[in-house]
Amino acid sequence: MKYTSYCIFLLFSLGYCFPKLKAQQQLSDFKQPVEQAVKHNKGLQNAYLENQKVVLEREEVKGKFLPTVSINGGYGYLNSAVDLDLSAHQLPITGINLFEGSQRSSLSTQIAMAGVTAKQVIFSGLQITNGQKALEQKFKAQSLMREAGKDQIAQEVMYSFDQLMLLREVDLLIKDSERRLNKEHLKVVKAIENGLAIPYDRDKIKLAMLELESKKAEVSSSRELLYFKLEELTGLDKDQLKMVVYPLTEIALALEEATVMNRKEIQALEASQKAYGYALKKEQGAKLPLVFAFGNVSYLNAFDSRFTLKDLPQVGDVKVKTNHLQLAPNYAVGIGLKWNVFEGKSHKSAIEKAKLDIQINSNKLEDTREKLSLLQRKTRSDYELSMKKIGVNQQQVAIAKNNLHLASRQFEEGLSDVTERLEAENEFYKQSLNYYSQVLHQRNAVAELLKANGNLYETIIR
Repeated sequence: MKYTSYCIFLLFSLGYCFPKLKAQQQLSDFKQPVEQAVKHNKGLQNAYLENQKVVLEREEVKGKFLPTVSINGGYGYLNSAVDLDLSAHQLPITGINLFEGSQRSSLSTQIAMAGVTAKQVIFSGLQITNGQKALEQKFKAQSLMREAGKDQIAQEVMYSFDQLMLLREVDLLIKDSERRLNKEHLKVVKAIENGLAIPYDRDKIKLAMLELESKKAEVSSSRELLYFKLEELTGLDKDQLKMVVYPLTEIALALEEATVMNRKEIQALEASQKAYGYALKKEQGAKLPLVFAFGNVSYLNAFDSRFTLKDLPQVGDVKVKTNHLQLAPNYAVGIGLKWNVFEGKSHKSAIEKAKLDIQINSNKLEDTREKLSLLQRKTRSDYELSMKKIGVNQQQVAIAKNNLHLASRQFEEGLSDVTERLEAENEFYKQSLNYYSQVLHQRNAVAELLKANGNLYETIIR
């Protein structure tokens, strides 16, 4: 008896250990649906679009070094009355007094003008350069945070498929139990006909078979919900999802490789720290003057001008008319300087805010490192514990299977009643289900371990 139990246990253990040979390749089963889920995810799509806005901001800042060219033009009509009182002056020969009393005059003219002006920044106190570098680091930080979101999506897809594979194993367990119970049911019915059994035994077996039917309905309902969830996650239809089938076995990891810290959140915070550093330099550069070059070409024409001097002595009103007064072309080139010497406290406040941003981000970075270090230890411990529990569950299944075999033989030989036979059947189903549930837990522990170190998505699509 002991020898038989040992053989069954050994064969069962070998049967479950053999699939470990392919454990490291199992994650590749999720490559296509995970990649599709990443493409389908609206949150990641919006994160990408937000990042493109930073690209546009960076190009806008970069463009401040390029010259700006403006064209201006205008037309106007001028009409003015002038009353001018100058000191009188007497001419020595004629004795005529010039400018005696106030002199009144009027002017009317039409003016047309046009010009082209160009300006270009020569020196900005490094504000443009540092602003551009800050946006480059911001772009990098946002890109890394978008990458970090892929691990969560990969875990959701993986866990959903693992639950489907668990239901697949439950289906096999139910079919196996149904096969044995149908066999026992036929034996009991025949025994009742021969007066060797009572209808109570038949009804007990029938009740157990009805319980299996109820479990089958629960499995079918759960399977439909999981497929619906995966359709929402990946955008794939049900027929495509059904093509993903694999054995639900534990995954053994190379821990040294799996626990290499590669969290994108840390890298993103490091990039943000650099961005805030450049932002501080940008604000500090505002103390320096802005130097720019400029050039202008313009055209001016005053035409149909009329000028009248009224009530001049000896002469009366004097009217003057011009066809045009044209100034063209007018050139102006030079270098300008703008230096904000005093701006109240706005500049000082901007510098202090930039320093606070650096300190806040530094605290976030340190806090994130500490929490991820703890999470790294926890997920490794959970993974190692799950592997130990797998071994225990394997032994429990082997014992339950052996007891089922013995209970079946004893029931056939009339050494035990139907209740004991069904108890052995239920115990084997229970221990088998516990084993596959633990395998599911172990695989989730693998996903948690890889995600905690930022390696889940990359491992799947590798």
